[in-house]
Amino acid sequence: MDWVLENIRLIIIVGGAIAYWLNQRRKAREEQESGDAPPSQPFNQDDPFGEDTERTRRVQEEIRRKILERMGGGMTPPVVAAPPVLQKTVSAQPQQPKVIAPRQPERTEEQWVASDLAMLEHQQQLAARLHELQTQRRDLADPSAAFAKKTEQTMSAAKVAVPGTLLADLRSPASARRAILMREVLGTPVGLR
Repeated sequence: MDWVLENIRLIIIVGGAIAYWLNQRRKAREEQESGDAPPSQPFNQDDPFGEDTERTRRVQEEIRRKILERMGGGMTPPVVAAPPVLQKTVSAQPQQPKVIAPRQPERTEEQWVASDLAMLEHQQQLAARLHELQTQRRDLADPSAAFAKKTEQTMSAAKVAVPGTLLADLRSPASARRAILMREVLGTPVGLR
């Protein structure tokens, strides 16, 4: 009794498999008795595709039957002819598959104009960006001109400073620290004092 309780999962699995097998045999027997089973088509033993064709037909019928069961329909599945038997043909030249381009829907004139305008605007943006990059490259190619331009901008900012702001700058602690640091950096070296 202990073995049964310890192996209950195994017993359930084996019992389920046996029940499934018996159920399948019962269904097959009922189909044969009712005459609903399609007549099996003997296939030619010399035909290499005969076995595959028969297997394909059976699988298709089983799929149709299951679909109808799930839909709850009591209809009989439509009888479909077996797929044609494929035969290998050997030709001197390999055949190239035809490539058919997908058909583009017709565009109206407004759509053409809108796409042209969008493309023109995009080209103008690219032209402006190209001009900007060429200007930057010219500036980088001549470093002395870039330095002179930057120095000119700095000097013009220094001329704008108000003369009475020096004492006001020295009253704030941050400005006083900056002034001391600037004197150390720009003033006479410690060794020469």
